[in-house]
Amino acid sequence: MNPTFDCIIVGAGPGGSTAATFAARAGLRVLLIDKDTFPRDKICGDAISGKSMSVIKRLGMTEALQQSTSLPSWGVTFSGPYGDQVAIPFTKELNKPVAPGYICRREFFDALVFEQAQASGATIWLQTTFTGFLQENGKLKGIKAKTADGTEKVAIAPLVIGADGAYSIVAKSLGIDQLNEAHYCGGLRVYYKGVTGFHPQNHVELHFVDEAVPGYFWIFPMPNGEANVGVGMLSSEIKNRKVKLKALLDLLIAHPRFKDRFANAEAISPVKGWGLPLGSQPRTMAGEGWMLLGDAASLIDPFTGEGIGNAMVSGEQAALWAKKATDAGRYDANFLAGYEKEVLRILTDELRLSHWMQRLTNWKWLLNTVIAKASRDPKIADTISCMFDDHDQRKQLISPMFYLRLLMA
Repeated sequence: MNPTFDCIIVGAGPGGSTAATFAARAGLRVLLIDKDTFPRDKICGDAISGKSMSVIKRLGMTEALQQSTSLPSWGVTFSGPYGDQVAIPFTKELNKPVAPGYICRREFFDALVFEQAQASGATIWLQTTFTGFLQENGKLKGIKAKTADGTEKVAIAPLVIGADGAYSIVAKSLGIDQLNEAHYCGGLRVYYKGVTGFHPQNHVELHFVDEAVPGYFWIFPMPNGEANVGVGMLSSEIKNRKVKLKALLDLLIAHPRFKDRFANAEAISPVKGWGLPLGSQPRTMAGEGWMLLGDAASLIDPFTGEGIGNAMVSGEQAALWAKKATDAGRYDANFLAGYEKEVLRILTDELRLSHWMQRLTNWKWLLNTVIAKASRDPKIADTISCMFDDHDQRKQLISPMFYLRLLMA
């Protein structure tokens, strides 16, 4: 007999493992499958945002994160196209026992979240690849999968949750579009040792360098004197401008603004690239017997490129709706549409704001003016700092009056 579950989750990254943990804790019979084993690398900027930290707290893994190979981060440093720079704290309360953000290699962080799913009682199939859906009379009945040694497996469930990332096989099997260059970002990442000049509160750094705008160059401090270094740009811009991201990354590392910081640094990993489906155009997230979450649902922040937080938020909601569906005995598209509505209720305002901020980078003079004014005026810097804690405050960033007052300050 094929094993039977209440829901099957494909992909055990932060979103999938979050969903599996909350669903299993709610009493559901959960199968979590992943093509890899843990720990494993995931190409990423490795920054864990305040949004992620709120879910981490509800998962009960804050202490585990603090005790892992991670670095607390208390702010972000921006620099503009013409060289102006400003350091903005995430919070004015710098004596909190838990930092508002952390930086942790994904091979360590993802393993921590996966351990929560294991401890929750979910059934785990690793080194197992989703190969397609089982259907009966047009209705989803479960999944087909294949192990690393080629063994074919089948699992039965009325609900399948796709949490298998940007190149989601689940989404592809559903016929969902995989790439829209106007809402897709290409990125490169490399690890360095010996980069200097970091903020004492371990700020992550986003540099809008003239040569890279409307993309950006990032330098994130890491534990053990390492740094996550990379560049990202919209795929449509890469295509239209015929940009070679590797050449651009080399140019930025050797740029006059950064070359001294890299003078005695050395790369300790190969350069790796990946694609990011942005939340400026989320995919359809639910249908007859299925849901998508995280990168598979195209929920990556359009401005920062951060995807962990939205993956974990949508993972928590997917677990909640899996429980609702099981209790109601309803897995139809109309019922599961409630999951998509709830995720969009939580994230839409922020995604729209981030999309607007992404487009702001096309106006170099305005972007640089904001950064330059904030670097010289503590009141403006404080206002921007408050925006990290208060979403209503953050809405000022799409108000023309905010920029008019800024220009006149």
